[in-house]
Amino acid sequence: MKYFHWLILSALLVSTSLRAEDVPTVPVVTPQEAAAQEGKEVKVKGVVDGQKTTAKGSTYLNFGGRYPNQIFSCVLRSKDFPDGVPSFEGKEVEVTGMIKMYEGKPSMDIKSLDKIHVVEGGAEGKTETAPAANADSKSSDTEH
Repeated sequence: MKYFHWLILSALLVSTSLRAEDVPTVPVVTPQEAAAQEGKEVKVKGVVDGQKTTAKGSTYLNFGGRYPNQIFSCVLRSKDFPDGVPSFEGKEVEVTGMIKMYEGKPSMDIKSLDKIHVVEGGAEGKTETAPAANADSKSSDTEH
């Protein structure tokens, strides 16, 4: 019985010694800093300056300017979002994923909406996303 009490006490001591700062976190960077994070998983925090859905259904979220002057983009492919993508344009968001370079600019593939968080009190002060897809923004698959 003493062994059992010792085991419980040890488990409690170990669990209380683990602190939140001991848990690895994903760094938060700005769209301007994203290129320096190539190959790393990060959160990019910024305002979506433009959102376009191509004729093939891929949606692009552009940060730091509208296409073709954006400095960072997220790509949401139609196969991952069969019901479309809500509108994020004008909203401050955090997107989480791996940074890759595409045509000399940092980019991130987003495969689920849980990787996009609308920042509370952000650009529009909204915390919820629109339920409908951005169907008004159809364009060619190469333009975003």
